[in-house]
Amino acid sequence: MSNSCKEFRISETVKNISRFIDKEDYFTDTEERFNIPWRMGIRKRNGYFEFYLRCEKDECENRKWSIETELTLKLISCNGKSLTKTGTYTFEKPIGNGWSDFISWKELKSDYMVDDSIVVEAHVKIFKITDSPCTENENQKIFLLNHTVRNVSSIKEGSNYFTKTEKRFNIPWSLRIHRENGFFGLCLQCEKEQSNRRNWTVEVDYKLKLISVNGQNVSLQLRYIFNKPYG
Repeated sequence: MSNSCKEFRISETVKNISRFIDKEDYFTDTEERFNIPWRMGIRKRNGYFEFYLRCEKDECENRKWSIETELTLKLISCNGKSLTKTGTYTFEKPIGNGWSDFISWKELKSDYMVDDSIVVEAHVKIFKITDSPCTENENQKIFLLNHTVRNVSSIKEGSNYFTKTEKRFNIPWSLRIHRENGFFGLCLQCEKEQSNRRNWTVEVDYKLKLISVNGQNVSLQLRYIFNKPYG
């Protein structure tokens, strides 16, 4: 448990705002602050700009955790104009906290969008972190990789698309999309380096899930033992 106040800020420029469709989610890359993964999410919905922060701390059965925060979300135009909202939130699971009506989409486009881009920023004060021990097998760890992939139609036949590599439990992972013979393949990639001096294995049960902007999804449960950088 930690009661000392911690602060951090994450920021990202979001491009191609005019291409957003209703209920489409956009997530920034996950960034670790104080050993906790965070990312911002935005959405166009019912004429409003939704803006929130997600805590991607791993869940574990029979384990409870909470992070008490003061959250400030900021929308910034490239010309310097900004809109800020502040609230107190307690994160207890990997969900987003923020505002579903941060600003109207019409006002966003007219007052804050410059060259089809905006800047989003989150400033977080952490007042208290409570984290009980995990009672599961100490060798079992759970994590999530989540990416929004744009311009899927531009992926050419026989080519690959790789998401940004992210570390989970000090192991680098990514997702790979492959297009071949009219089909799209989705793979989990372990990017752990090989060594001539030692062998390593990572045994995983994992679920690959493809989600459309309208909520439809398809998933596949798999088991694999990684012993080299492969997906």
